[in-house]
Amino acid sequence: MALKTFVKVSGINNLSDARYCSGMEVDQLGFSIQEGSPNYTDPEKFKEIKGWLSGVAYVGEVEADNTNEIADLVKNYELDALQVASGEQVLEAQATGLPVILRTDVSMITMDILAGLKDKVSYFLIESVYEGQVSPDILGLTNEYPLVLGYGFDAGNVETLAKSGIKGIALKGGDEISPGLRDFDEMMDILEALEIDDTIE
Repeated sequence: MALKTFVKVSGINNLSDARYCSGMEVDQLGFSIQEGSPNYTDPEKFKEIKGWLSGVAYVGEVEADNTNEIADLVKNYELDALQVASGEQVLEAQATGLPVILRTDVSMITMDILAGLKDKVSYFLIESVYEGQVSPDILGLTNEYPLVLGYGFDAGNVETLAKSGIKGIALKGGDEISPGLRDFDEMMDILEALEIDDTIE
């Protein structure tokens, strides 16, 4: 089983999400490594979850855009990449030696930010506080800049969006209803829409 585009799932905080996403062959799982953040996963829990998984890359997510302790945050995690929340954090994040992802709201995107950081980040994760479609202006940037979209899609349009030139999409993990029990309906619909049909006829 494989997916038609790059997929990152952010805010993983439980084994149910992690195992499901790993089984669906998503590319990256994101874990909040900043204590006090809503989805914070401490180093021990991260290690425990990681021990059940294979085939995915692990992203440490720094939620606040003003922290200057990034090097300290990553010390106790075995990560493949680091996600930050402001352009000012990119250089400090690079100093860890990990590939860097910049998460930002679509309303904050400027050509100066994109051009200035294009060679310093693996990709830009674009989110939006508002529901709605991705504008043609944003899609028009995908030929020049690596954009992963965290908004503007559902099971009905995600396959079309994946063909538009974007690098990929980003989903969000969620809390378990009870230990080991999780409602995957929305995530499942989107990932199933992206599955490559490798059935041999």
